[in-house]
Amino acid sequence: MRTIGKALYIALIGLLWAQSPEEKGKTLFQQRCAACHKVETKLIGPPLARIGERRSQEWFLRFVANSQALIQAGDADAVAIFKEYNQQVMPPFPDLGEAELKALWAYLNSVTPPAQAQPTATAPASRTQPIYPGEQRPMKREDFAFLRATFWGLVGAAVGVALLLAVIIHFVSVRRASSASQE
Repeated sequence: MRTIGKALYIALIGLLWAQSPEEKGKTLFQQRCAACHKVETKLIGPPLARIGERRSQEWFLRFVANSQALIQAGDADAVAIFKEYNQQVMPPFPDLGEAELKALWAYLNSVTPPAQAQPTATAPASRTQPIYPGEQRPMKREDFAFLRATFWGLVGAAVGVALLLAVIIHFVSVRRASSASQE
């Protein structure tokens, strides 16, 4: 019984962490890149949506891992970006492996341009006032995917905790039964 419980628990934890490359890339982007980059507009660094239209994957992986090494090696594209963005130094990410960098690449290339909003009778063509809590706003496809993954991850975690508690309760009851029978 204990082996089956452990196997189920491990399987559920594996499901919790099983994400598509785009979802992993989005998480990495939000954690590591969003402070300096936006997907569609310039910030401290360049916009990164559909980066594959402008750069090769190999170049991107090398640049993200250590942009300064590429700049010091004299790579023309890296030097041009460095100069264009006021010689702002991008920190190296030696802790990111190739799989993580490829997930980031997959996410950035999966981002679609925002749809041009068509004016309707209920929504003004351009909004000059802020959106307040409770107002309806369209949800982006990538945000929906993130919310779906988060929901199922939480469900998996809850099931994993329930299974773990069941295994613990079973273990304690078996132990009590054996100690009661020995008395």
